[in-house]
Amino acid sequence: MEIATNKVSNPNFASRAPTDNNPGSVSTIESAPSVRFAIVAKTITQVAANCGLEVPGFKSPPRSGGIDRTVRRQSCGSIVAVRIKDRPFEAVIADMIEGVVLCNSMSTEKAGKLRNLLWSAAMQIGRNQKPTSRVKRTVLVHHPTVDDNIEAA
Repeated sequence: MEIATNKVSNPNFASRAPTDNNPGSVSTIESAPSVRFAIVAKTITQVAANCGLEVPGFKSPPRSGGIDRTVRRQSCGSIVAVRIKDRPFEAVIADMIEGVVLCNSMSTEKAGKLRNLLWSAAMQIGRNQKPTSRVKRTVLVHHPTVDDNIEAA
């Protein structure tokens, strides 16, 4: 069974997350979106497993190009596929959390508690993430050759 959420086309909706100076915000993680996705997926997986819930696998992007999130349920486990490109990262996290809720078929009250717990964990990793240096070091290696050419790596 595949459950899909269609993309909302709203011209007033910004495709990029606004710059956020709040140190606890997920948007302050300074790395590639795919790296942030992996970090959040690992955190959500650990929290859900600690709660004794079915933990889905996470991947990106969904097979269907025009869809933001799909959930596939199979006998061997569920897979939540989320589109990262051209979306606010908070929306990506929301889709991941909602995928866990869908995979576990929870009551409204339990689902609300789980959402709060998973959001709290996702926000916590944003606080613990250290900024990375944007300066890449270059190394020049000189090996004299017979013709005295310069080789660099």
